[in-house]
Amino acid sequence: NEFEIMDMDEYTAKMFEDPDAARGNFDLEAVLQKLRESMRQQYPLVRDIFRRFDADRDGVMTLSEFEAALHKFGFMLSKEEVVSVMKHFDTSKDGQVSYNEFCDAMLDEDYTTHMLRPKPRIDPNFDHHYAAKAETKAVERMETAEVRKAVRAVGDVMYKKHGMLTRLFKEFGHITHKSAVSCEQIQHGLRQLGHSFDIEDVQRAVLFLQPDADPECVEYIELFKALLASFHDVSMGR
Repeated sequence: NEFEIMDMDEYTAKMFEDPDAARGNFDLEAVLQKLRESMRQQYPLVRDIFRRFDADRDGVMTLSEFEAALHKFGFMLSKEEVVSVMKHFDTSKDGQVSYNEFCDAMLDEDYTTHMLRPKPRIDPNFDHHYAAKAETKAVERMETAEVRKAVRAVGDVMYKKHGMLTRLFKEFGHITHKSAVSCEQIQHGLRQLGHSFDIEDVQRAVLFLQPDADPECVEYIELFKALLASFHDVSMGR
């Protein structure tokens, strides 16, 4: 059986003309149109598309998430091309793509006078400054996720294990007669009670709960009061 393809978008046409074209440079406008079509076919609701991109559910797409999503949809773009497409979505140019920015890029205008205005075209020139900002923002987001993970993990131990707080304070009493301990001593006390944490995670939790704290001199009663007070908010990812 034979069939004839009557029409196709520019991206697909180039793929048929040159099977190795996935490793070459494309007209990014064609990529954007193909991206819209591909995602709309798989995800009728724009929020579902965004959730697919936003892997860690933090409400924004970072460069690594954006690149991974493009690859999942079959777009084998270079790093420079990914940055250019993402920059087009990121109208605030803060190095990440919000839900509203994503909607603006993916959806057509409503039936208003705005429909008469053509959407801005993608700037194909690689922007080194924007790329650096996007990389920095991705690292910041990753660290934020690690901080919240650490606070949740320590909070789970303190909140869900009956009598754990009293036992931990007794451990601190064996270490020092002062009202303050170091992050290493907090780590040691938790380990003595059967809960091992990396020192980096202990420090993350401490500095999240008490941003001005000295990691070598943490007022532990106030620290764990703050931990228990914030536990539900952190656990729910607020």
